[in-house]
Amino acid sequence: MVGQVLSALCAVHCVSAPLLVTLAPAATSVVGGAHPVLLALVIGVALWAFVPGYRCHRSRSVLALALTGISLLSVAAFAFEGNLALETALSLAGASVMMAAHWLNRKLLREEHQHAH
Repeated sequence: MVGQVLSALCAVHCVSAPLLVTLAPAATSVVGGAHPVLLALVIGVALWAFVPGYRCHRSRSVLALALTGISLLSVAAFAFEGNLALETALSLAGASVMMAAHWLNRKLLREEHQHAH
């Protein structure tokens, strides 16, 4: 649940950041500089959610989605830092993939817990 909420907040950030940067040029350094910090938070929450989840359901699909999402977010944060359109597009794609990974992880965990009882 926490991961899904953070992924949704990331998507909101990705959509609103270009607008804020357009309206306040001084915000560029603040918004751009936050991505490595936010990426570290994403990785921390992903480890917290997916490692125990994988130990329970053993789904490689969840891990593949999570690694894809983190990869997209990483490329957006570091490779396309100066290109607002590509950075935003890749960040949105990464956040969407992370939401899917968290959703699938929760679904599989619920199914495992139902089978256990």
